[in-house]
Amino acid sequence: MRAPLPPDEPGRLAALHDAQVMDTGPEEDFDDIALLASQICGTPLGLVSLVDRDRQWFKAKVGTELEGVPRDLSFCAHTITSHDLLEVPDATTDPRFAENKAMSAANIRFYAGAPVVLDGTYAVGTVCVVDHVPRTLTAPQRRALRSLARHASVQLELRRYARHAGEIADRMRQLDRMKDSFLATVSHELRTPLSTIRGYLEMLLEDDFDAETSRRFLSVMSRNSDRLLRLIDELLMVAKMTEDRIQLDLGEVDLAELAHQAIAACRALADHRGVKLRDRTERPVPARADAKRVAQVLNHLLVNAIKFTDADGEITIDSTSEGEPELIITDTGVGIAADELPHVFDRFYRCAAAEVMAAQGPGLGLAIVKSIVDAHHGSVHLESEPGVGTTVRLTLPR
Repeated sequence: MRAPLPPDEPGRLAALHDAQVMDTGPEEDFDDIALLASQICGTPLGLVSLVDRDRQWFKAKVGTELEGVPRDLSFCAHTITSHDLLEVPDATTDPRFAENKAMSAANIRFYAGAPVVLDGTYAVGTVCVVDHVPRTLTAPQRRALRSLARHASVQLELRRYARHAGEIADRMRQLDRMKDSFLATVSHELRTPLSTIRGYLEMLLEDDFDAETSRRFLSVMSRNSDRLLRLIDELLMVAKMTEDRIQLDLGEVDLAELAHQAIAACRALADHRGVKLRDRTERPVPARADAKRVAQVLNHLLVNAIKFTDADGEITIDSTSEGEPELIITDTGVGIAADELPHVFDRFYRCAAAEVMAAQGPGLGLAIVKSIVDAHHGSVHLESEPGVGTTVRLTLPR
């Protein structure tokens, strides 16, 4: 008779797989548990078994060379339906096992198993003993079997905690590296324009330049001060993102008109780099959004595309109003490697192309884009191929 599924079967399987112990090699701690179970209970077979979706697998075994059995034939599949010890004095007289092919083939007459429970909830396997003759356990033997099952549970939990602790340690080391990289990048981003402004100020103060030269110096200083303000604004935006405090002033907007304005604002930069900007947006493309924040998103996306597109390249903005309002920004730039795509929206992440091309910025632009779009309950998706270009799809609620 096939065992019924435990009521918490999905969670039970998730806990078992999270332990990452299935199909691993022998371990002395588990081998000792199987050996002690066999010796204490006086049986020829002692097992530490784990019950997966379709099979029962032996993590440790004494008295058999089998690796496991199908779950349909498993005694332990019945044990894990509760947290109580299951004892079968004579399997040939028990209707659940009398027709069990595995029992007949292996001459199994006696079985006793205590569940191995994870998180105090999920019975993922058993510590069990098997004999070839009918019998019963004594009260001390039952207590010992339950104790060994608890010990097996602790061993699994310790391995899981050790792995999670290792993952946390790896993450902390990664965060430390990100922090160091962030501090170095921000320091550079702040120092460069400040040094430029200071240099031009010193020249203006020390020498008497003509009006045209002075205006040119002041223009350079103005551009660098704007660069500083943008960096400070980005850092403040990241602080708001961290505290989940992005405020939106929602209203009816036309994404096509916002795209047209963004292209106009970036035209000078594109012309300077020899990159063509093409506006193919349809009108109107109505959406409900914060016009100022969407303009910020489009500016980030366009500036990014311009920075990573070579001279004579092309950037197009297209749109669709079918279904959800959507803008599509496509460039013929350097592209992004496949292994970097999952990280492009991470804070302070700079792709390899940014380092090679010495592109300015602390790696906050796309993180800010993602945060603003998420606050609108929209979506932003990026597809890219090195040497071919990048396509960004921005979707907002109607």
